[in-house]
Amino acid sequence: MGMCKPSGGIDKIIGRVGSLPRIWLPNTRLDLYDGIGNLLQQGWYGPDGKIIWYRDWSHGGGYHDWPHDHYVNWDNPKNPRPPYIGPNGEKTNSDFC
Repeated sequence: MGMCKPSGGIDKIIGRVGSLPRIWLPNTRLDLYDGIGNLLQQGWYGPDGKIIWYRDWSHGGGYHDWPHDHYVNWDNPKNPRPPYIGPNGEKTNSDFC
């Protein structure tokens, strides 16, 4: 699956931060916007339709670098979204666009 242009395409929805579905169409990216057109989050979905990665562009809760990425760990319910930290300390993964 190509992460920048997933084989299933890129869909857009309107909602609030945190409303990306955990399961969506397989091999897609879903972009979440607020009601006035601001990009809030992007989620990448694997071949089974489960979210595997997402990028936050905006949310509350303290200081963050923008954007920043999270893995989705389906096997660890206590920490299902560990942050991405690259080899040089970067918070986003350019392989996911």
